[in-house]
This record gives sequence, C-alpha cells and structure tokens, in this order.
Amino acid sequence: MLRLAPAHIVDLHCFIEGYDDLAVLRTLDARAGLVEILVSPGSEAEFEDLRLALCREGLPTTRVEEGA
Repeated sequence: MLRLAPAHIVDLHCFIEGYDDLAVLRTLDARAGLVEILVSPGSEAEFEDLRLALCREGLPTTRVEEGA
C-alpha cells in the first residue's frame, strides 16, 4: 500500500497507466490517500524505480504496511 496526497491519486493513476502492464492502482481510501498497487509479476523493480522518480519530481508516496 502507498499513502499520498489525495489530490495526487489521479496523477499517479495516469502515470501507471502510461506503462503498459506495469501495475494497476486501486484506491482504498480516497480521503486518506491510501492506494493499493498491484504490480505485474517481475515488474517490481521497474515500478519502484518509477515510484522513486515520481517522488523526486514532486509526487511523493510513502509505503504503508497493511493493517497500519
């Protein structure tokens, strides 16, 4: 799970959609900015590289452990 500013959920969704078969974003709690990312098998490193690049460019996300 990731946490980000609620206003940025759609931005992250659009970036992920731009990478065919990389991952699917599912919003768990829009008000809290909680999303689940279902990453395609074997694409975990590519997704993490994208996530970190987006953080550097002003779309910060924080990993959240399930149940937290």
